[in-house]
Amino acid sequence: MTAVRPAAAPRSTALRAALWDFVHLAVLTSFALAQPLFALMHDNPEFLAARGALGFDVVSFAVLLVVAPPALLLAVELLGGLIDPQVRRGLHLAFVAILVALIALPVLKRLDFPDAVLIALATAVGIAAAVAYARAPVVRSFMNVLSAAPVVFLALFVFLSPVSGLAFPRDVGARSIDGAVRAPIVVVLFDELPLTSLLDDRGRVDAVRYPAFAELEGSSTWFRNAYAVYDSTERAQPAIMDGDDPVEDELPIAADHPDSVFTLFGKTHRMNVSEEATSVCPRSLCKDPRLEEPYGERMSAMASDLGLVWLHKVAPTGIEARLPSVSETWGNFTGAAGASSRDAVRANLSSDRKGRFDAWIRDIAPGGPPQLSLKHTLLPHAPWQYLPDAKRYGGAADPIPGLSRQSYRDATQVESLYQRHLLQLGFADHELGLLLAHLKRERLFDKSLIVVTADHGVAFQTGKFDRRTITRDNAQQIASIPLFVKAPGQRRGRVDDAYAETVDILPTMFDVLHVRPGVRMDGRSAFSPEVRRRRTIRIFQRGTFRPLRFSAAAWERGQAAALQRKLRLFGVGRDGPLRLFRVGPHRDLLSRRVRDFPVQGSEGSARFVGAEEYRRVNPRSSTVPAWVTGHLDGVPAGRHLVVAVNGRIAAVTKSFHLATATATLFAVIVPESSFRTGHNRVELFELRRVGATVGLTRLGTA
Repeated sequence: MTAVRPAAAPRSTALRAALWDFVHLAVLTSFALAQPLFALMHDNPEFLAARGALGFDVVSFAVLLVVAPPALLLAVELLGGLIDPQVRRGLHLAFVAILVALIALPVLKRLDFPDAVLIALATAVGIAAAVAYARAPVVRSFMNVLSAAPVVFLALFVFLSPVSGLAFPRDVGARSIDGAVRAPIVVVLFDELPLTSLLDDRGRVDAVRYPAFAELEGSSTWFRNAYAVYDSTERAQPAIMDGDDPVEDELPIAADHPDSVFTLFGKTHRMNVSEEATSVCPRSLCKDPRLEEPYGERMSAMASDLGLVWLHKVAPTGIEARLPSVSETWGNFTGAAGASSRDAVRANLSSDRKGRFDAWIRDIAPGGPPQLSLKHTLLPHAPWQYLPDAKRYGGAADPIPGLSRQSYRDATQVESLYQRHLLQLGFADHELGLLLAHLKRERLFDKSLIVVTADHGVAFQTGKFDRRTITRDNAQQIASIPLFVKAPGQRRGRVDDAYAETVDILPTMFDVLHVRPGVRMDGRSAFSPEVRRRRTIRIFQRGTFRPLRFSAAAWERGQAAALQRKLRLFGVGRDGPLRLFRVGPHRDLLSRRVRDFPVQGSEGSARFVGAEEYRRVNPRSSTVPAWVTGHLDGVPAGRHLVVAVNGRIAAVTKSFHLATATATLFAVIVPESSFRTGHNRVELFELRRVGATVGLTRLGTA
C-alpha cells in the first residue's frame, strides 16, 4: 500500500490542475464565445423558432456551447503535454491570450481604429493578460472566483430568456369550432411582395406579366386596399395565422399562438403545411421536414450560422467586409450582429425554393376529410435568382459579395435590384400557376376556399440599406399587399375596397365558411361593417410596437406615387417581354449591333465573374448566365457601360462601387434570349459620346 501512495499524489495533483485549467478555459470561452451568442439569441429568439428547433436542440446546443470549446482546447493541451509538460503550459497560456484578445476585440472595435491597429491592440491585451495569469496568483484566484460564470450564463439563457419558451414549450393541440366545415382550404403566403409590383397602368393585375395572379383576380374577391400590420416575417406571418396583433414578447411558435388556423381547423381538416420561417403549427398536427435531418447536422448548421454572426461581431471592419453573407436577412438578427450575415432560414433561402413549393403542391389531394394546405413560400423574397420561366441565373450567394445587400446612391443600381425583384415575382407567378392548374386537375379549385396574400412588401429607395423596415416614407411600398379570397363555389371576380388588415384574414376565412371559431381575435372579417368603415391605416412599428397611422387619402396618394414610379421604370407587360430589361442609361442603344459603332481600345479593363459559363450555354438547362458581373480596373465609378452578347447590345448600366468597398464593379441582367446554344461572346464597353457621335471603348471580353 505504501508503495502506491507516492505515485497517486502526482496523478491527483495533475488531475486537479487539469480541472482548474478546464474551468479557466470555460470562463474565458464563455465570455468570448458563449455569452455573446446567448445575447444574440436572447435578443433574436426568432432565429431558433425559424429553424423549427426542438426544445432538446435548444438546451443541448446551449450546453455544448459552454462545454465543448474549453473541452476541445484542454484536449489539445493534454496532447501537447504528452510531448513535454512545458508544451502544454505554453499552449494553455497561448489559449488564454487568444481568448482574452477575442473578448477585447468587440470593445476595441468601437474605437474605429484601422484593422492593423485594432488587431495589434487586441493582441497586446491578450499577451498582457496571459503574462499576468502566469505570474500573478491573484489573477488565477480571480479566475477561480469566476468559475460559476459559465453555469450562470447557461442558466440565465435557458430558463430566464425569451428562448425558454422554445426550450420548454407548452403543449398545443386541435380545438373545436362552432360549425361543420367540408370545404378544402388552400392558403399561399408570399414573402416580400408589395401590391404595386403586380399592377399595370390601369390599377389591375398585369395579366401579361403575372397571368396566375390575374386569374385569381378574375375568380376571387380582391381586397385591393389590404395592408400588413407588421413588416417582419417572424411576427407578420403569425398575425395572418391567428388573427391577432403582433406582440413584442411572442415567438412564431405554437405555444405563443395556440389559437391558430392550424389548431382551429385541426379537428376537421388534414394538414398539408409548409412553414419556412415560423413554427406555428403544433407538431402534433404538422410534420416539420426541418427536423428530419439528423441531430448532428442540425447542430452543425446552427453552429455555422451563429459562428458567422459571431465573426461579424469580433472581426475588424476590413475583414468583416469579406465574410460570407446572404443577400437578405430576417428580422433584427443581423442588426444584432452589426453586419450582413446568414439568417435563420439560410437553408430555405439558399436551396431549392421551387422544389419545396412543387412538393407541397403535389401533396394537395382530394379524398377523406377535407385538407388544409398552407404554404409560406420565400418568394419573391431575396436572394433574387429566378427568371419568370423558373430558370435560375444566380445562386443564393452573390457572385461578388454584397451586390444585393447595399445602400446605393446611384439610382441605376437600385433600379437593377427592383428589376430583379420583378423578374423573380414572375417566377412566383409561375409557381402560383402550377398550383391553380393542379387544383383544377384534382377538381378542387371550385370547391376550395383559396386565400393568396403576402406577409409584407419591400421598398427600393436610393441611399437606403434597409428595404423592409416601415417608415412614413416607404409604408405604402412595404405594407400594401395583395389579398385574394376565393370562396367555395365562387366563379366571378370582384373588387372590394375595404381596408383589410392581415389580422383580418383568418376571421374572413371563418366568415366565408359560415362558422365561428369560438375564440377571440383582434382581427375582424374583411366583409364586416367595422372593416368597411375603416378609414385609418395602422401599422405596428418594428421594435417599439407603437402604431404608425395614415389617413385613407394619404395612403392612396402614396400608393399611386409608388405605382407611377414602377410604371415609369418598367412599363407594363403589354410593352413586350423585353420591357423589363430596358433599364439603365441610353436605353435607345439596346438591341443595336456593336459593329454599328466605332470601337477603340482602352487603358481600363474588365474581369468577368464566371466567364466560363458563357462558353457552354444550354437553353434547355435550368440555369442561364443572365447576370453579367465583374471587376473593373482603371475605370472609375459612374461611367456608362454597355454589355453586348454575340455582337448585339443587350444591357446598359453604370460602373459602381459598394458602400463597403472601393473596388469598381459592373453588374447587370441581360435577357435570356440574348444567348445561343454553346459558346457565346460577351463584351463590356464604356460608352463615349463626342457631340452627336456615340462610340464604344472596349473594356473586356468573356
